[in-house]
Amino acid sequence: MKIRSFLILSFLVATLVPSLIFCAWSYRDGVNREFAEVKDRHLLIARNLGFALERYHQDVVAAFESVSASLVTGTEMPGMTRLLRRLDMLCVLNVDSTNGEILEKLEVDPSGKQSRLPADLFSDLKSIAVLGRTTFTGVRADAKGRNVIFMVRGHGSYLSIGQISTSYFVSLGRSIAFGIKGHAAIVDQSGNVLAHPLADWVANRKNIAKVSAVQRMMNGDTGIERFYSPAMKGDMIAGLTSVHGPGWGVMVPQPVSEIYDKVYANLASVFMAIAAGLGITLLLGFVLARSISTPLEKLVEKMKQNARSRQLNTVGTDIGVVPFTEIIDFRNSYNVMVRRVTKAGKRIETLAYTDAVTGLPNRLRLQALAAPILEDAGLEGMGKSAQGGVLILVDLDNFKEINDIHGRDVGDVFLKACARKLTVVTNVLRAERALAGKDGDPLLARIGGDEFIVIVPGLHEEDAILAFLDALRTELTTPVPELPFISNSSASIGCARFPRHGTDLEELIKRADIAMYHAKVSGKNKSEIYSTGIGTQSVAELRRNLIAAIENDELVLEYQPKICSRRQKVCGVEALVRWDHPQHGRLLPGIWIPAVSDSPAMSRLGEWAVERAMTDYRRLAGTGCDLFMSVNIGSRHFVAPDFVSSIDAIRERLDFDPSRLEIEVTEDALFVSEDRAVKAFRDLHERGYTVSIDDFGKGYSNIARLAQLPVDFLKIDRSIIVGAFEDIRTRSILEAIMTMASDLGCRTVAEGVETLQHAEFATRIGANCLQGYYFAASMPIDTLVDWLEHQSDRAVQAYHERLKEAV
Repeated sequence: MKIRSFLILSFLVATLVPSLIFCAWSYRDGVNREFAEVKDRHLLIARNLGFALERYHQDVVAAFESVSASLVTGTEMPGMTRLLRRLDMLCVLNVDSTNGEILEKLEVDPSGKQSRLPADLFSDLKSIAVLGRTTFTGVRADAKGRNVIFMVRGHGSYLSIGQISTSYFVSLGRSIAFGIKGHAAIVDQSGNVLAHPLADWVANRKNIAKVSAVQRMMNGDTGIERFYSPAMKGDMIAGLTSVHGPGWGVMVPQPVSEIYDKVYANLASVFMAIAAGLGITLLLGFVLARSISTPLEKLVEKMKQNARSRQLNTVGTDIGVVPFTEIIDFRNSYNVMVRRVTKAGKRIETLAYTDAVTGLPNRLRLQALAAPILEDAGLEGMGKSAQGGVLILVDLDNFKEINDIHGRDVGDVFLKACARKLTVVTNVLRAERALAGKDGDPLLARIGGDEFIVIVPGLHEEDAILAFLDALRTELTTPVPELPFISNSSASIGCARFPRHGTDLEELIKRADIAMYHAKVSGKNKSEIYSTGIGTQSVAELRRNLIAAIENDELVLEYQPKICSRRQKVCGVEALVRWDHPQHGRLLPGIWIPAVSDSPAMSRLGEWAVERAMTDYRRLAGTGCDLFMSVNIGSRHFVAPDFVSSIDAIRERLDFDPSRLEIEVTEDALFVSEDRAVKAFRDLHERGYTVSIDDFGKGYSNIARLAQLPVDFLKIDRSIIVGAFEDIRTRSILEAIMTMASDLGCRTVAEGVETLQHAEFATRIGANCLQGYYFAASMPIDTLVDWLEHQSDRAVQAYHERLKEAV
């Protein structure tokens, strides 16, 4: 993240978070206060409406009882009709309690000479009549379609009946309105609407008894209720109460959204002020961040330019809007450092890339100078007209004797003289090529000791190469005037061609070294051009020397641990053969194994490795270590007719448990002889040995063939593990291999684990065992015993701790 972005984000967080907290607190506090006020107000209004209905109820009942009594006695009360009209009473009747015949009546608006109540109305009213007490029906439609409420009082032989219009309820409900949709609603004892803002609900006497607030009113409750209103299609909050006599309910609801809107409207100005302050703060923060970050960003950009151009340059004087002292000091210090480093760098480059004795480029300088030459040769090698060039390794003969006999000072003088001679020859070649109009100057370097490298791009004709090699060798045999006592100077020269023999510098040096070694062992003072048939010595010699090395005990086994991913402990070791050559020192298998892989020497080597591994296992077992010993077997040895029997004979002689030996073989054995390979797999499995396929995925893995083999382990090649760690497509292949191995009952070993990230990745992907330089390189048996006894390997411990943390 850039500093500018971080500072702006910090200002944003520092201002926005408190603002948001304040806004949220203010809004929440405003909502709480508003709801408290609403509850008090709505409940007060509901109670006032309830009191009004209570008084109306009392007035209606008093007028009804007084009029009905007067009708019985025949006493006329002045203003009786006016009283009924004022109370919205339509009529008062006295009817026979047995048949509904009208005995006396007083109507506000006479409607005719009806002498008997309708049977259904009479039945309903008689069913609720109570002797000596006035009761009320729910709202219903009368003969004219008006919404009315009936009152009835029992007197024994007759019933007093009153009829009330709902006009009073409607007008009372309309008198209450607040907010946008705040209103009053009145219902009868059954939940039928008496008054409501929706006229059709009133006209149709809609029943809203299912609404929770109405249910509470029907139960005689008084209080506050929050509920969903079908009429308003939203949540409402209402004060409610009821009139206990007739069971009427009063509700004063308001949409909840109006309350939130009101709070937001009240706080809108506060929010705008906060937003304005936030904007001003961010603007100031941006200016400050720019003043801090701009000089630093320019410094970073300058450093990137320096990296791209490989040259240090100072930074300009732009210091931003606010001249911070620290920024100015930092810029000035950087410029001083650049000047000093540039000066020192030139001196260091001279020392680092120049040979101190001869003044020629050293190995590091050679790598830098040779890289573009070899890269161009690699690009040329893709076409048919590639010419390439040569890399020549010059090794001075008998230089060690000069140093030993005459001292290092004489040796340095001799090296300088040889460097001059090589320079003379290369300058001659350079002049000849310039006259011929050919590009590519020779490159001369000393890579260490008595070895020099000459690279000549564009030199590709066989005769020209041989002539140049002869010129070098001849010049180096000339006496050195400063050292007349040295008369046997000569050199062995090896030559490799690029891109034919490669385009990697180290690879070319190696092949030139093989050619030089072949020239040296052929009698010295010779030159040789590398070919695939040269090697370091003849194949026959190498095979004879290997048999002799086994007899002379020049071979040793080193062991590389395998780590169980489930237990994070060592579960086995792989035996790796090393050749301690008396003349050439430690020889790795890659140098000599390919030359003997198709010979009987390979079978002798395999049997020796098995026997030595079984012997070393006893020592491990004596220390309490119970591990698998893995031994690699050559493909032709594996399919030999007597392979299994020879291994079994060694096992019986050493009284070795076959379950502790793991035979590793590559799939190449199946290509040598599939039938014999399959038989060997099965015979070993029946005898209790563990069998593994090594380097799985490196070549052409035959999945169908693998399914027929009793394989215990698949050792997945390093290229698959590393590739899957970096590439999702390779990871899909690896996951498929893991699934296939699990389905076939095979366990898997991830080879080439070189980092903790590789180890974690291979474990997550499902590998059962891990092997590689991250945990340990191969080691002799003595070192392995100490390594296992102390259990102090940091890599294994780090791996264990990381997995434990993940779990």
